[in-house]
Amino acid sequence: MRKRLWIILGIIVGIAVISVMAYCVFSIGKVDVNSTVDIAVLSQEEKDEIIALSGIQKGKNIFAIDEDIAINNIELSMPTLKVISIERTFPNGVFIYVTRRTPVFYLQLSGGQYAILDRELKVISIQDNYDAQLTQLVGVTADSVKLGETLPDSQLLATLIKGAERCSFINARFSAFYRKIVVESSYIYLTSNTGVIFQLPISSNIDESVMGSYGYYFEGASEKGKSEGYIYLDKHGWYWKEAL
Repeated sequence: MRKRLWIILGIIVGIAVISVMAYCVFSIGKVDVNSTVDIAVLSQEEKDEIIALSGIQKGKNIFAIDEDIAINNIELSMPTLKVISIERTFPNGVFIYVTRRTPVFYLQLSGGQYAILDRELKVISIQDNYDAQLTQLVGVTADSVKLGETLPDSQLLATLIKGAERCSFINARFSAFYRKIVVESSYIYLTSNTGVIFQLPISSNIDESVMGSYGYYFEGASEKGKSEGYIYLDKHGWYWKEAL
């Protein structure tokens, strides 16, 4: 009986020792921030702010990091930044990788100001003026737009953007080609910088409509069709018609 108790006690002590050693070995000893090459080198003050916002502290266990909370805290407080990833380098290092968000859209708010959004439809700034080189959003609800958050009810637009990006219209290239997006009850209208209006029926596969309409514009439209009028879809395919 006594021997069994000693064995149990030994097991308990062994587990405790292993737990303490594991905690010490995997205790965070270094937290750093790296940025992509497309943005200026971050100052030490900016890095310190990002680390503080993340809540990742030296001495905590490396397995106890809640990445979703850390990313959300950083991006809400520093909306012009996107956290690409938070990576653990065992046994005790943590690196936060960030990049700068590129403005693509502007949306006029009910109070007269403008929300500036990136390709993920995240509000990266709210200001009194807008950059005319960005794509204008019209017909989008703007009552509950908040800095650092994604535009409410934006799944349809996100799918549309995905289709444009599959045509290589990413970030600045999107706003260079499409100058306006108008959302209505049955259609979304994309106006190109050449004056052509793409009439896209609202559907769950609107990304395919973006690709199809641009394919027609690029390969099937006449020179006049590339500079004015409507490109629209009917049951037989894509067509061009003169503006009303």
